[in-house]
Amino acid sequence: MEKKKINIGVTDIILLVLSIVFLIGIRTFFAPCGPKDDGSWMTCHWAGQGITGIAAVLLVISVIHLLVKESKVKQGLAIAMIPMALFSAILPGNMIGLCMMNTMRCHSVMHPATIVMSVLMIAAAAFDLFVQKKKG
Repeated sequence: MEKKKINIGVTDIILLVLSIVFLIGIRTFFAPCGPKDDGSWMTCHWAGQGITGIAAVLLVISVIHLLVKESKVKQGLAIAMIPMALFSAILPGNMIGLCMMNTMRCHSVMHPATIVMSVLMIAAAAFDLFVQKKKG
């Protein structure tokens, strides 16, 4: 019986860690504004929900990227991550509005953190694409 070797690269770990931090972060330490006193939500809540969905998809793609061995498939997954991360950067404030006051949590924490995480994901995916092209 032949043992299958799992070849986990540095970029696999980087993409996985970034996507985990992104998903956990948007739900905790860089979450949007909380509910209003009457229990309703401001528009930034829905931007946070959208970013949560994108971060979850990025995490799933990262896990698949970690488990797949073929370089061409990894390249395709890295390519898929780039527009997803770009979408997460433009969603808050552009596609879904944020609160009216610039001092609110969504403007001061969530939006900048989302942009930083998106840029890091794009950079890591682009670097992985370069690494996989060298391998392939």
